[in-house]
Amino acid sequence: MLYKLEKLQRCHGSRTILNIDALEIRPKRIYTLIGPNGAGKTSLLQILAFLDKPSSGKVNFLDRPVSFDEKQLYTLRRQVVLLDQNPIMFTGSVWKNVEFGLRVRKLDAKSRRQRIEEALELVGMENFFDYDARGLSGGETKRVALARALVLQPEVLLCDEPTANVDNENQEIILNIIERINKERQGSIIFSTHYLSQGQRLADHTLLLQNGTLSDIASDNIYRVNVIDSTEEGCLCQLTGQLFLRLPAHTFPAETKVAKVHIDPDSIIFNPQSTNPPDGNPLNGHITELAQDSGRIRVVIDVGVKLTAVLSMEQYRLEKPAIGDKMSIFIPHSATHLTRIDLAR
Repeated sequence: MLYKLEKLQRCHGSRTILNIDALEIRPKRIYTLIGPNGAGKTSLLQILAFLDKPSSGKVNFLDRPVSFDEKQLYTLRRQVVLLDQNPIMFTGSVWKNVEFGLRVRKLDAKSRRQRIEEALELVGMENFFDYDARGLSGGETKRVALARALVLQPEVLLCDEPTANVDNENQEIILNIIERINKERQGSIIFSTHYLSQGQRLADHTLLLQNGTLSDIASDNIYRVNVIDSTEEGCLCQLTGQLFLRLPAHTFPAETKVAKVHIDPDSIIFNPQSTNPPDGNPLNGHITELAQDSGRIRVVIDVGVKLTAVLSMEQYRLEKPAIGDKMSIFIPHSATHLTRIDLAR
């Protein structure tokens, strides 16, 4: 196992930034970490890069416990590199910037040259070696910073929003580089992003971080909604056509018009029997798919959109759902989480 986290917490004063009960990350794969600003993505990446220490809990790396003492950290930090969201270029040329880490590690000149040429070619910046690094565009800066990380040949590459604030062309280049590193070099990569589509395209596994807590079923049930009406009593949101959800007013910041929400598959209630269910949204639909996944049953219900719910094996045997069955479900307000917003202009 590449990483194994247990009962991990990171606190700043009285505020809990991360609260992760368990997380396992396997080597030679791409993991995408999604979630809104303030969800704790950067804090988690800094712990995985051994640049920050958890307040409590256990971290294992390559099946060995991490004690976070200085001697051990020195070794670990040579195996893991974190690419910052807003990388800073040092004074001097692109070549000097990419060479910096190799000089610190005291590689000989011949080895440095070979690695630098390979890294710059990989990110498509081989013709920029003598350019002033501080005069590059935003996308070029990110690609040089990526080369500066790759030249160190890390065991793990961590990227904090690698495609943020760059044009579409450079976004595509960066994503292709990430994919190529994984396929050709068997590199282990974890990158955070606001865009679920990037994770669905590249990642072997997508993790949703919400208020410092992880959900490992992030690719299901994320929808774009239009906020039709907002009052003190709640927000009326349109998912599609005639499908609407009523959500608490505090779900969205003021002036939100378009947003993305995630509906937790584990929290959807099948065939609600209570005459006084918790606050939420009742929906009706029919079952279109059933599949077993890690000892649980994933049930896809067409309610106007495809909605995935998860049943334990015991619940499945009790409910006995079948493809084509009509199904009543209930989505508690607590199951719906905001993942991205666009404010009115």
